[in-house]
Amino acid sequence: WIVRGIYNIYFHQLSGYPGPTLAAASDWWYARSYTSGHWHDIIQSLHQKYGPVVRIAPNDLSFSTPSSYKVIYGHATNGRKLFLKSEFYDLSHGRPDIVSARDPAEHSVQRRSLAHAFSAKSLREQEDIVQAYLDKFVEKMGELGGTEEGVNVTEAYNWLTFDIIGKSICDLAFGESFEAVEKGESHFWVSLILGSFYIQTLASIRKRIPLFSLLLPFFVPPSFPSKFQKHKALTLEKTRKRIAMGDTGRADFFSRLLRTGKDKGAELDIQYLANQSNILIVAGSETTATFLAGATYFLLRNKPALAKLQTELRSTFSEFSQITGDSVTPLPYLGAVIEEGLRLFPPAGFGLPRICPGATIDGYYIPAGTTVSTDPFTMTRDPANWEQPDSFLPERWLPGGIGGGKSHDNKAASQPFSLGPRSCLGINLARVEARLTLAKLAWKYEWDLAESSKNLDWWRDMRIYTLWMKPELRVVFRNVDSGSKRL
Repeated sequence: WIVRGIYNIYFHQLSGYPGPTLAAASDWWYARSYTSGHWHDIIQSLHQKYGPVVRIAPNDLSFSTPSSYKVIYGHATNGRKLFLKSEFYDLSHGRPDIVSARDPAEHSVQRRSLAHAFSAKSLREQEDIVQAYLDKFVEKMGELGGTEEGVNVTEAYNWLTFDIIGKSICDLAFGESFEAVEKGESHFWVSLILGSFYIQTLASIRKRIPLFSLLLPFFVPPSFPSKFQKHKALTLEKTRKRIAMGDTGRADFFSRLLRTGKDKGAELDIQYLANQSNILIVAGSETTATFLAGATYFLLRNKPALAKLQTELRSTFSEFSQITGDSVTPLPYLGAVIEEGLRLFPPAGFGLPRICPGATIDGYYIPAGTTVSTDPFTMTRDPANWEQPDSFLPERWLPGGIGGGKSHDNKAASQPFSLGPRSCLGINLARVEARLTLAKLAWKYEWDLAESSKNLDWWRDMRIYTLWMKPELRVVFRNVDSGSKRL
């Protein structure tokens, strides 16, 4: 290990890149930092200290510029090869799902099979279902958030988004809702998925440090294995139940696969469908819930912005029923709030690792086989890219920007849904949910932080274990005065 460490520091092909000496020596620094829950802060501080490219492991480089993001995650072009996903994604057994598929051909096949269910046309056809769950949710927030204690929206937004993905992409998941909004509590199946990401974060280190496989059991709660087996059994049961329903004729994931499989005479792989459903439910719900919680916090910490949003909504709509996907899309300030929330709180809180095929990034020739990434958290807070980067200023997304149009904001430095062939498949659903949820809540209610959340420091209490682990955020929702537009 000592000899290897000396070689990595002084003679490795990446030895000329700046970064912590311990990070260059071995993967142990990366393992400790990545599993600390503070990875986003650590990487940002490294870029602030060392610059736009930092060596974060013996064979890993982190970048922080919009130009590097385009090269690493963009489409292959003439003279430039595709950057493939790294072994970081090799966590599933059997056929990989849409997220873990590293082979571009396999990913392309899966993406085509799913794209129709996530298209703008399909979502318009199913907006009535989305609206029904949203209206239930808005009423539930008034019910639970009408007291001084308020409601924990960090959890509540998950009720909404998991219900919608379970039913409104409709039979996309299992043909049924989790009914979390109705019950006002998270479904066991959902809670276990979210609770497993700390374990998955630890498990991802085994690729770098095989010895860690021996240590992993000591970090796993005793009850987790049995709960996980229960989760797997429930997932398979729901998958079989959905397959038995057959092709419902709706523009959803399962109907599409069943239709395609029937046409080709293919036999469906139940375990593959179960795994695919797992990842789609998480990717299609947790990221949106995370954004909504962050946007709510930012608006409550910037009451003038919240007031502007409410004024825009209440001057546009006289009836609650007028708030639809089409009617809110043109609203400029609502759109600006969403873009600014996504900038400050990107769904992916860490740089997604790719294998460099041998390419020039930001003027540096990076050897083939090097693991590279661009850190979104750093990129969206870099003063080189943004005026007042740590401030929530929706106006920067409006014509004229901030500072009388003299700001130097680089909008390409915010890529919340990624780009290129691995860009987010659920962007249409995410934007529809974000617009409608914020619009309906802001139109109907006055918002305030509950007493228990008034001293909350969002970033101090935030952790990241693959997904953002958000602190409790309790909000009081009060009906607007009788003179204002209301439901």
